[in-house]
Amino acid sequence: MNKNKPNRHFHSVTKREKFNEKSTKKLYFYRKVSSWVIIMVITSLAFLISELKPVKTLAISPLIIAVILGAIFANTAKNSTNLLKKTSVIAISTKQILRLGIIFYGFRITVYEIALVGVGGVSMAFLIVFTTFFIGYFVGRMIGLDKKSCILISAGSSICGAAAVLATESVVKGGSARVGVAVCTVVVFGTMMMFVYPLLFKAGVFDINASQMGFYMGGTLHEVAHAVAAGCAVGGEGEELSVIIKMLRVLMLVPFLMMMGVAKNFMIAGDSANKGVKGSIPYFAIWFLVAVGVGSLFTGDFRALVLPYLNFADTILLSVAMVALGLGIRKDILKSAGKKPFILAFILLCWLVGFGYVATLVLS
Repeated sequence: MNKNKPNRHFHSVTKREKFNEKSTKKLYFYRKVSSWVIIMVITSLAFLISELKPVKTLAISPLIIAVILGAIFANTAKNSTNLLKKTSVIAISTKQILRLGIIFYGFRITVYEIALVGVGGVSMAFLIVFTTFFIGYFVGRMIGLDKKSCILISAGSSICGAAAVLATESVVKGGSARVGVAVCTVVVFGTMMMFVYPLLFKAGVFDINASQMGFYMGGTLHEVAHAVAAGCAVGGEGEELSVIIKMLRVLMLVPFLMMMGVAKNFMIAGDSANKGVKGSIPYFAIWFLVAVGVGSLFTGDFRALVLPYLNFADTILLSVAMVALGLGIRKDILKSAGKKPFILAFILLCWLVGFGYVATLVLS
């Protein structure tokens, strides 16, 4: 037998493996492109609908329309929604793109405007975050929810929605099922109030001005994207204050996680040592402040020239994120979760609406 004779079978297997690997990569690439096309088509449709005369008259933001379209798509095109999840497009949209949109939003706000919020704004953020969390934890235990679910749902309601749930999960290790339910509760109730607040304000239900309304919404809405969308619907000073107060709550995530690292052994008996807190620090909030500082340097004609382009890019980024948030609102998750998580989330919503309004009157 000739030892130098090539092994044809070996070479054919190698070629087949290379072909299969190449085909898999090509298929994944096409699926990822298709997923981004779906997201961008829904986002573009949200923009087109927002420009229709009846919608524009009501000043309905494309961000609000985007989350509705996302929810409709998730519940009517389940196969396509699963494709979006498998290609990580939803995860990218609700994390990196949302955070980039928030950072870009910082260019709209100046240091002078933050200074106007002052001690009252910081006090509002602190009180909302920590009172809501502890009330949620103890009420959740009273109605029979397990400790980790109480912590995750309360963190999402008190700080910044899904981002806070995921950050808190890195500390308490609640598992994907609890995280999914917690995210669903804050997205559902936050999205509901994103619509309700501007409508009630325009109907004259709240005896406060636009500036105070922004203060109120930023202090009580769940997601940053919800505060942005609701602020856009109110307009004026309310638009900016809504995001400023909300970002102060986001920044409270840092001391909150530090507190959880110490307190979780008392709140969750027998839990393992804390890991991953450093990776949960919301650095995008710090970059938001950097953008505010840079934007504060823009003055006069230069600001008037540059800001519209930055605002347009920012609206696109946030609309993409809102579509992705809407895709997380599905009937099957709501049915399998049971009533207790939603009862707790609703109780916390009532607390936020009531206590937040009183705090707004006192601190704004």
